Amino acid sequence: MSVPSVLIIWDYDTAVGQVNASYPYNFHEETLLTEIENVDRILALSTTFNLRMTFACVGFAAEQGVFPYHVPEQLRRIRAASHEIASHSWRHEWFPFLEREQVRRSLRRGKQVLEQCLDEPGAVKGFVPPFSRPMTWYRKGAISLGDRTLNPLRAGGNIGSLCAELRDAGYSWCRVSFRSLGQRLRHSFARPLIDRTIERCNGIACIPYHYNGFDSGGLELLEFAVKSKNSVVIVGHPSGLSRPKAESVSYLVPFLEKVAELQALGRIQARSVRTIYR
Repeated sequence: MSVPSVLIIWDYDTAVGQVNASYPYNFHEETLLTEIENVDRILALSTTFNLRMTFACVGFAAEQGVFPYHVPEQLRRIRAASHEIASHSWRHEWFPFLEREQVRRSLRRGKQVLEQCLDEPGAVKGFVPPFSRPMTWYRKGAISLGDRTLNPLRAGGNIGSLCAELRDAGYSWCRVSFRSLGQRLRHSFARPLIDRTIERCNGIACIPYHYNGFDSGGLELLEFAVKSKNSVVIVGHPSGLSRPKAESVSYLVPFLEKVAELQALGRIQARSVRTIYR
């Protein structure tokens, strides 16, 4: 398409995801409520600036249960605002450690409960791996010791194997993050791989992970998208709005203002991932 896209993907861990992602000595109950409130802030901003985004949600949050661990009404409001709902697994598992059957169950149940919550069969087409893992992709020569497992028989430990399971579970796209040996030699670890484009693996569109945050790095990527006519993928975490880092709301608001300005000029378009394939 002639107008490049900015794909803003939110990793909405929700309460169970935060519990699974936190060391016991870092966990605070109030952060669960803050994350939910921040999602509402994002929704309000998206309405103000007329922007479409993608929210990757943990399926556990779509189940019926006690607030704040279950927020089905909020998930329905996200979808009603014309944003895409993707799966962030069922309960934010560390995928490189999972056996094949565990991977299958998480992928299928996460998708199923989200679609049941939305009352929209087939609505969930995308998957965002928790912790952005695995980063190992044997076919690409990408080996990540950070995955903490290099067992080729683990379906959740290799992007290629994970994509095959995603295809069989009815997904269409997956966000991926990896660095091959060649990319490690050519790029510093801090530099986003902005030349990475969407590619296909086992029938799944692999969406690149370009940048996390909305500070000067995110703004530079917007300029890159406009000049090069290439789409960019910006990642954020709702909980990050409350932290004084690159995802802070103090950076998010000017970033969205810039996206809205460029969109009004017809130079960029904020889209959900699924819109590209519709």
